Amino acid sequence: MFEHLILLGKIPSVPSDSFQEYHKILKTLTSSCSHQFQSHLLFPYSVTIDHEFLGIPSSLKSTIDSLFYLEETVIDWNVPFKISYVIRSGNISTKLSKKTSVHLMGEGISDARTELNTKKSTHPRILFHIKLENLSEQLNRLFMVLDSIESGWNQKDFPLISDMLQNENNEEVAIKQKKNRSQIWKRRKTLLITEYKALKQVILGII
Repeated sequence: MFEHLILLGKIPSVPSDSFQEYHKILKTLTSSCSHQFQSHLLFPYSVTIDHEFLGIPSSLKSTIDSLFYLEETVIDWNVPFKISYVIRSGNISTKLSKKTSVHLMGEGISDARTELNTKKSTHPRILFHIKLENLSEQLNRLFMVLDSIESGWNQKDFPLISDMLQNENNEEVAIKQKKNRSQIWKRRKTLLITEYKALKQVILGII
């Protein structure tokens, strides 16, 4: 039995008429993330029960990279839900395999699932409980601020936000969005895109 980093995510609230749609999107999203970081995962991200997924990153860096990929892909794909996460250090009793994480077992996974299901769905939405307690606290604070920025983004603005996250040139974004440069400059300021990207760099810089 070995201790690993466990990333567990869940859609906290699913409308009854969207069950199949959300399940399909989550499977596609986690499969895409697994493909993107396949060489940095001990277990791929796989949907387990209901609208929950599980994976075992090989390091804290690959964990953080996965989080940003999932969060920004939700925006890029204009996904209609947010994901609640727990990242926890814990023991896994199942033999590791690159194929799937669906049948993973262990005390660490049980603890992570309990923590995910008992914490409030939005406070904090992204929760770290890793071995290095001071780093865990710092990451919780930083992601709380990051989430407060994201919480001000409406889904109707996701196409614009995605373009601004990927391209700092306001003129090029304006052409793509059929707006003028001044409008893009103002929206970039009100949506705190620069602040989001700066905070992302801080988080990536401390791991």
